[in-house]
This record gives sequence, structure tokens and C-alpha cells, in this order.
Amino acid sequence: MYLADHLSRSFLKETKEVLVPDLHVNDIHLISHMPIAPEMYAKFQKETANDEHLQELQDVLFDGWPNEKSELLHYLRPYWTFRDALSVIDGLLYKSNKAIVPKALQNEMLDKIHESHLGIVKCKSRARDVLFWIGMGQDIEDKVKAYGLCAQHQSLNATEPMLMPEIPERPWSKLATDLFEYQKQHYLLVVVDYYSKWPEVMKLDNETSKNTIDYLKGLMSRFGYIDELVSNNGPQFSLLEFKRFATEYGFKHTTSSPHYAQSNGQAERSVQTIKKLIMKSKDPHKALLDYRNTPLDIDLSPAQLFLNRRLKTSLPTSLPLLMPQNINNREIIKKLEIRQRKAKTNYDKHCGPELKQLKQGDSVVMYTDGKWKAGKIIQKHHTPRSYVVQTSDGRRYRRNRRHIRPTAYNDNTVEKEHFKNNHNTTVRKISTVCNISQTLDRSKTVATEENENIEPSK
Repeated sequence: MYLADHLSRSFLKETKEVLVPDLHVNDIHLISHMPIAPEMYAKFQKETANDEHLQELQDVLFDGWPNEKSELLHYLRPYWTFRDALSVIDGLLYKSNKAIVPKALQNEMLDKIHESHLGIVKCKSRARDVLFWIGMGQDIEDKVKAYGLCAQHQSLNATEPMLMPEIPERPWSKLATDLFEYQKQHYLLVVVDYYSKWPEVMKLDNETSKNTIDYLKGLMSRFGYIDELVSNNGPQFSLLEFKRFATEYGFKHTTSSPHYAQSNGQAERSVQTIKKLIMKSKDPHKALLDYRNTPLDIDLSPAQLFLNRRLKTSLPTSLPLLMPQNINNREIIKKLEIRQRKAKTNYDKHCGPELKQLKQGDSVVMYTDGKWKAGKIIQKHHTPRSYVVQTSDGRRYRRNRRHIRPTAYNDNTVEKEHFKNNHNTTVRKISTVCNISQTLDRSKTVATEENENIEPSK
């Protein structure tokens, strides 16, 4: 008898070891890897077998990947970066544990992904958790954008980075104006000088365009003509009478985008400041005097920038400080630009990226009256981030880019989608609201359209 050690050539004959009797690994039914209805499982198998691209991918998985990506067929190259995560189980392809959907079933899966109308981000998250195909994210985005009801109830675009207006070369060149109301009294915030930040506030007798023009003429009689006036689209500034006034006095009148007061930010910010002064002060005139005489963060006050001197106030001030000063205009502009850049940096921290520019003819939805309405881009407006949109009824609107979203949706799909989801009552309500809002919009926008050189719809 021989006892073989580990160096011996007298080894035992090899035998087949059976660890678990009656177990045949190759006979396991792999439907448990994707527990869905047998009919859908069979459908996935059938369409995967009929999908030419997926069959080519399956052959590569069985035969082995080439050494270089360039050796693959062009439609298989997107799989190269995650090739180690791909597998074939029971005729179905997987990326990790996510089923790869054949082309013929992608539209059906898109319908299931979007059946609860969760929005673009949620739909993508839901799909990416369990499914995969090349370009799935973009397909989901297009699907949601093309669905009328979702297009009408989506949120506003993110705030864009701040635009820095060009600083005028001198005081009383470019002014911003706005109206506000306090304790049922109408005031006209006539002047916020872009250069000096000098404010002028006057109480209006009424809110007519003629009254507004008279007060502006009074200011220009004291301080001279201006080069540009920026305002909102209020009726005081939208009528033909105001356009004639601008032509007669030789200044450019620029209006902000309708329903987007932020584009007239200089005036809006000054309105807030003036309102607080009036609310907190027993003597608003004295409060305005102190405000005009208080240095900005460039160490000069609005009075010094506008009048080249300090104003006498209740604070004891020596005579030399009240004398006129020589101010270096170039240095002032540099300081104002630095101040503006700092403000932009702080503002942009809370903003999204710049929105994609739109082209003439693009299908869009426009935010108006608390909902999104379908239309097409007619032209780019001459003011920044502003477009002219035409709706299906032929009317034209001017809107800021933040209130416009590109979409594949068109106006005719809304009613169909409502009926498909058995929301007949909702359809009637929406139709009624739309008819009312359209009547109101027509009366509001004609003057604005004429003022902005937009041909009113007939």
C-alpha cells in the first residue's frame, strides 16, 4: 500500500463530485430575475430577438469585446464605456440589473414612465432606477414636454444670471421710472439716475399719461433733457401720447418685459427703498434729503455724484465740505463697475445657467395669467432676453425668456388629453377661463403692442 504525499506522482483518479443531488444548474428558469407578467416577459424576449442592434450587442457579449472602440459598429460604440456592466440572461440584455429596452417597446415604456405625470426630473429618476436604453433621458424629456397638460402646469424657469447694464458716462443721462401706491395715495417714482442713484419722488394728481408727462417735463426743466428712460408697460407709458412726448424731448423710451418687473430692477429696488423711507419717517422730505446725502459704498453720495457737492442737513457740517468738488469721472465709472460686478457675483450664486436662446418659428409655451399657453416665436425683441410670441388665436405677446419654455406641445392636444383622462368637467372650466382671460388680455395688450412696434393682431 502506498501513501501519497503532496509531491507523489501516485495520485488518485479524478472523480465527479456532486454537492447537491438532483440539482441541474442549467435547467433553472430565469424569469425570476425580472418578476413581471409572463406575457410582458415573453414580449421583451420577442422584441429583443427582433431588435437588430441588440442582437449585434448580444453577439459581441458572447464573442468578446474588441481591443479598440473604433472596431465596433457605430451604433454599439455608446455601450463601450460600461461594457463590463452588460450581461445576457434568458435572451434579455441588462446593464447591471437594469433591463435594456428594445426599440419596439420604448414608446410603451415611455407611456408607463409618464403615466402619473411626475414631471421631467421625477420621470427620469423613476426610469433610470430600473430601465435603460441609449438616449432614454432625452426621450423622457421630449415626452413630458410634448404632453399638453404637463406643459400647462409646469413651474417657471430658473432665474438667469444678472445682466449688467452699461453705466452712463454722466449723471441725468439714463433714468428709471415706476409708479407705486402708499396709503391709497398715488406717487410717481420719476427718477432713479443710473449714474448717481439720485431719486425724485412726487405725488401724482391722477394716474393718467398726461399727468405723468407733465411731472416728467417739470423735472427736465430743472435738470435738463435725458438720453434714455426705462419704465414698465403701465398704461401711462404705453399710450401714443407718451411716445410723442419721447420723440419731442429727444429721448429713447425702453420698456421692461410684461409681467417681469425684475427687468426694470433699478426702479423696482428704489421703490422698495422709498416706500420704507416714507413708512418709517415722520417727515418724508427730510428722509429723502438724508438719503441723497448718504455716501454709497464707493464713498460718494448721490448728491456728490449728481450735484458735485454735499447737501446741508441737520448734522453740523464744516464749510469746506459743503463746497463744490472736482470729481474724476473715469474713476467714478470704474468704482461703479466694480460695485456692479460685486452685486452680480452675489446675485448669480442663487441663479441657474443662462437659458438657451430661441429662434424664429420655435414651438413654445408662454406663461401668462397663471398658466402656460402654447405659441410660436415670431421674432427676437430688441431688448435683452425678450421675445415676441404668437398664440394660436393670432394674438402676439412680448415675454421675457424666463416665461417661455420650448416644447413639442401644440394647442390642439390639450382637449384631447383631457378627454382621454375622462376630465370633461375640467375641460369646460379651462375653456371658460381661457375665453375670459383672452378677452381681458386683448384690452390690456394692444397699447403695449403698439408701443413696442409689435403689429397688433386683427
